[in-house]
Amino acid sequence: MRQTSILKSGCIVLLVYLFTVQAALSQEAPVWDKTSLRDSATALLSKYQILHNQLNSQSDSSVVWRFMHLFRNPKVQVIDDLEGSEKVSGISIEELMIKMADLFPDGLGVKMDLARLSMDAPKYDRNNRYIIRIRLHRSLSGISGGKVFSSDQKVIFQIAFFNNNGVPDNFTIYGMELPPKGQSFITAIVSPGYSGYINPTLKADSRLGLTRGAGYKAGIFYTRFFSNNWGVGSGVQFSQYSGSVKLDSFDAIGGFNSHLSNISIRNDLWFIEIPAFLSARTSLSKRFEVRADIGLSFGLRVFENMMSSAVNDNTGLLLDDVLSDAGWIDQMNRLNVGLAGNLSVAYRFNNRVGFQVGFGMRQGLSGLDSNVQSDFSGSKYQGQYNPLWGAPGKTVSQAFFINIGAGYRLSSGKEK
Repeated sequence: MRQTSILKSGCIVLLVYLFTVQAALSQEAPVWDKTSLRDSATALLSKYQILHNQLNSQSDSSVVWRFMHLFRNPKVQVIDDLEGSEKVSGISIEELMIKMADLFPDGLGVKMDLARLSMDAPKYDRNNRYIIRIRLHRSLSGISGGKVFSSDQKVIFQIAFFNNNGVPDNFTIYGMELPPKGQSFITAIVSPGYSGYINPTLKADSRLGLTRGAGYKAGIFYTRFFSNNWGVGSGVQFSQYSGSVKLDSFDAIGGFNSHLSNISIRNDLWFIEIPAFLSARTSLSKRFEVRADIGLSFGLRVFENMMSSAVNDNTGLLLDDVLSDAGWIDQMNRLNVGLAGNLSVAYRFNNRVGFQVGFGMRQGLSGLDSNVQSDFSGSKYQGQYNPLWGAPGKTVSQAFFINIGAGYRLSSGKEK
């Protein structure tokens, strides 16, 4: 009986949940007439402008009441630019009204470019309410103590309305803010990694094994965010990619028998890379944010090294430099292009300095080698050639990193 009761309760909860979700989805479904919404929002902002220009220390209480009635409630946050653009902050409309009467007893005049406002699509908020974000230029002027005050900037009004049986109704001002300013960051990052090389021909050969090795990158990067969420960046980094080819023994072909086993051929490449990437970020809290970068990395190979080793079957000794491919470097390309991406969590100590940690990857797109070895199939296991370079098929690099970095913000943008 107890299990049956629990099952029934669970079904009821599930049905209520599904009904709630369906109701929410149905509320988001309407396609609103953009012209009608624009006209209603413009009419609301026009009232805001007219009533604002009637406000002063001697204003009739009915004017103050009608102006306040344009807002959702007295706690709605608006911008406070009464003391100049360099001291702009957020404040409730109720507090702003008190401050306005104290600072500007002669009144303030506001003028808004309603004819050229831009309007985002309405987004469902909750409880049958929708929010529209409207961007426009707003100029403010007034006299205080015989001095003229003026301010001219772009602002964002958030307009709320309700769905009244499919008809937008009850338009009120839900908030007011400045658009986000661009922010520029310089970031230094050190990244230990796990790297390797991929070749489809060698991967398909059961006698060969491609193994990964330790790699790293370190660099300095510049990122420019044009909004709170999107930006672009570039920089310069020094990187190393490592990987090995392993096989049990060199094949005895044409009487060749080296008596070597457990053969390992390690390949190390060092690059100077110039990445170009698109950046995105979102705030988790006042201090924490998540960042993601994706783009291309253009690399120039500056150093390279090949090391080979094997066990002598007769003596049991480990021997070095068992490969005789003196011209292996001639088979490689100097330039390399890869797809790079990073995902990290950043912590801001203050408005300027921050720390970040995360993960990254780089997938080679262009081949590291030129595939010029014509007799690879007959000689690849005779100890004369490095199997990785010159094998049929494109050889590319692949690496995964742990990113540890510190960033410094160059420009003072609006805090999120």
